[in-house]
Amino acid sequence: MVDVAEAAGPVDRLHSLLLAMTGRVDDDGIDGARELLGMGLPDAGAEYLAGCLLAGQIEVTAAEQYHLRRVLDETRSNRQLADRLKVVESLLPENHKFSAPHTDDTDLELALKQIGGRLAGLRGMWITSRTTPAGTSYGAVPQGVLLAEVGPDGSGPAVAFQLVSALRRAGLRYAVDVFATGADLPEYHRDALSTARRVRLEVAPVERAAPPAVPRPEQVVERRQAEEPPAPPPPAQPAPVEEPRPEGVSHAVAEPQHEFPGEPPEDAHPETAAEQTGVMMRVPAAVDAKLTDRERNLLRKLHEELAHREQDGPAKRQPKAEDGRTSTMPGGTGGFPPISANQQVYTSQQQR
Repeated sequence: MVDVAEAAGPVDRLHSLLLAMTGRVDDDGIDGARELLGMGLPDAGAEYLAGCLLAGQIEVTAAEQYHLRRVLDETRSNRQLADRLKVVESLLPENHKFSAPHTDDTDLELALKQIGGRLAGLRGMWITSRTTPAGTSYGAVPQGVLLAEVGPDGSGPAVAFQLVSALRRAGLRYAVDVFATGADLPEYHRDALSTARRVRLEVAPVERAAPPAVPRPEQVVERRQAEEPPAPPPPAQPAPVEEPRPEGVSHAVAEPQHEFPGEPPEDAHPETAAEQTGVMMRVPAAVDAKLTDRERNLLRKLHEELAHREQDGPAKRQPKAEDGRTSTMPGGTGGFPPISANQQVYTSQQQR
């Protein structure tokens, strides 16, 4: 019989108990308990199995009673059901007879093909025919038996539940037994496999979406650089605009050595500057900044006229004339005509 002690938990332990009791308990009882186990109800499945054993007065060993009581305890079910079982020291052989089936497998293959993608870990399936009844419930004979092998990557209870459900939906009557690869099978299953025929099951491969490729760091940087908009060019600096200068004034002006606020720069050689410009124009910077182009033009003409008058004067000049810029006399204008005179000339021009 199957070593139930190898089962890890209540689900696997109950599955092993069902496999060990196949042939003693009727087929409907085994399939009903497997269906409850596959639905995630091991407590109901254990109680259902205990009820079948009690109703049929089926003999069990002390080891089987112990493991069933343990399943009832682990699932918080009524453990007293196991205490009422009929326990014997050894079991009598069942002497079931199996023979190769003579039926067509088309309906079976069609029913199993619909659940082929859900039979995880399935290694193979075989069918045979049993000519003896199981347990105290006599059914129609011969009885079809479906055997399935599940590898370590699958779940025996889950595969058994899928097979039982699919056969019931198709209206096919088969006793289902699912065992693990390499398990020490009872004599019942060894005899059944000796006469069984393998079932061909064509399962369409399940297409699984490939995991998204993780981009490398340099690919992330390149994609970000491609997505970012180009940086705008720096704003163009406006070209410096040269302020208009009065006509007749040269652009080359000697840089003053000392500059005082409110006073015009002093030329080192005033006569040389006069020769370059052709006109003696010495206007304070503060005054020149407030004049318009028209006023500067009128002022230039006024200086030209004064220059001509000065040239028509006496040929001999005084040896030393007092510099108006350093004059301390009241009313000194530093060699320039009074501003009031300029305003009078400007006013007379406007009246014309």
